[in-house]
Amino acid sequence: MEEYDDLEAGPSADGSLDLSHNTWGIFPPELVNFSNTLLRLNLKNNRMTSIPQSISNLTLLQTLDISLNQIDYIDQGIGKCIRLRSLDVSNNRLKTLP
Repeated sequence: MEEYDDLEAGPSADGSLDLSHNTWGIFPPELVNFSNTLLRLNLKNNRMTSIPQSISNLTLLQTLDISLNQIDYIDQGIGKCIRLRSLDVSNNRLKTLP
């Protein structure tokens, strides 16, 4: 499927990976394979319900867009993404942030 092709290709030369407007139900575990290159991640408009502990492996991540999902939980491991400067969580089911 096309959305898996986007993931398999990995981040572009500028460190961006756009996985938006797909049908992802879970945070793709394969993303940890890009922990040394992924700077900007767009997971907007999918069907995800949570962001797991594995987000903590993406320590170079600067921008994360997880808007327009069904997320009700973000693991506290996101705190290890110390370079994260932009986080869009709008239009989800979140009550609190870690």
